[in-house]
This record gives sequence, C-alpha cells and structure tokens, in this order.
Amino acid sequence: MDRQVVVVTGPESSGKSQLCKDLSKALQVPTVPEYARIYLESVGPDYDYNSLREIYAGHILYQAKALEENRSPLIILDTDSINFIIWSIRAFNRVPTEAMEQLKRESHYRYLICKPDLEWEEDPLRENPHDRVEIMSEHQQLIQDLNRPHAFVEGQKKERLNNALDALQSILPELSLSH
Repeated sequence: MDRQVVVVTGPESSGKSQLCKDLSKALQVPTVPEYARIYLESVGPDYDYNSLREIYAGHILYQAKALEENRSPLIILDTDSINFIIWSIRAFNRVPTEAMEQLKRESHYRYLICKPDLEWEEDPLRENPHDRVEIMSEHQQLIQDLNRPHAFVEGQKKERLNNALDALQSILPELSLSH
C-alpha cells in the first residue's frame, strides 16, 4: 500500500486535535499537530495577512519535516492548506498564492471533516463560535471541488472515534481496520 495521508479538518472547536490524538492512539500511527496553534500560542492571538502568510510558511515546513521523518504507511494531519485558505478568505478576503500552489501538491490527501456537533469551547485563539456550520460547509465544498475523498465525523467521545474509524475505512477501503 502506498503511503496514505489523512487530514482531519473542519471548523474551530469541532474536535479535530482530539480526534487526531485518538486516531493516532487507536491505529498506532503518527499524527502531526496543527502548526498555527503552536505558533499563535507562542506569540499571541493577534495576526495580520503578512503574519498569516508566515504562519502558513511555517506550517508547510513543519508538515514536510514530519512527513519526511515519519515513514508510516498512514499519517494523520491536524489541518492542511484547505484550513489556511478558508481562514485567509474569511479574515482577509484573499488567498496567498503559495497556498493554492501547495494545494496542488496535496492532491493525494484524504479528509475527515469534523462536524461542529461538539459544544463550543472558549479559547483565545478561536474566532468563530456562531458560523461553524457555514465553515464546515466551506471545507466540504472546497474538498468536493478538488474531487478529494472525504467523509464526515460526528458524535461524542468514543462514538466519535468509532464513527471516525468507520469514515476512515470508507475513504481508505484498502486499510483493514477492526474496532
């Protein structure tokens, strides 16, 4: 089996990071944390278009290094270029050219889209408590426009993990999962 890259994506406070950790543990595969969170936690929540581009450049390097170091046949990413594109459009009504170019290099990625059915958790880095369904739809639309395999994940705690494992099986049928 060729190496598979699965991206856990969706709106803020939809359980992406926790789901990545849970899937990593359940499947014994590596996961790559969200770089934007690491960056903003170190410098603070304020950003402008130029700093968003710097964050994105760091994101690309961070994920490339993790993908190079982890030769597992399956790796799980906590977000990818799609998150940055949607974030940039919503915040600045434009998209960095480099994000669109990188998106083409990510054409083999498969997606688990987290539904915002979890309760909103306050966090100084989060901005969109009231339009999470709309943001999820924006992720779905872009992923569909790119014709990339995807499935939705919903539910609470263990049910969410089990649903994610089922969804993963649907987008990676060559993967044999038992749970």
